[in-house]
Amino acid sequence: MPGNRQPRVRSGNEPRPAPAMEPAGRGAWAHSRAALGRLEKLLRCSRCANILRDPVCLGGCEHIFCSDCVSDCIGTRCPVCHTPAWIQDVKINRQLDSMIQLCSKLRNLLHDRKHSGRHTFCG
Repeated sequence: MPGNRQPRVRSGNEPRPAPAMEPAGRGAWAHSRAALGRLEKLLRCSRCANILRDPVCLGGCEHIFCSDCVSDCIGTRCPVCHTPAWIQDVKINRQLDSMIQLCSKLRNLLHDRKHSGRHTFCG
């Protein structure tokens, strides 16, 4: 071995050190809050940029909108890419709507933990 450097060997009987899960100074659940924030950026309407409400796709493109944001575009074209949007192609994305509801619940749980330091469950 070059120099005096000792090899890094760990006995199989010694537990592996736990990784640091919390960034310094950001408190408990910081990684979860950051991941949720990134997810919420992906769950935004392509027109109003708010979290989606009753998400719909127009069928001809990949853009997703709040149903209220595209009520004037159905039967014409996508307001972002101008792809034709036929009435029969408009679909409500129920899976995405369920995911948004779950994200909202998770946001509330994480918000409670940030202020109280812990969360108690009634049962």
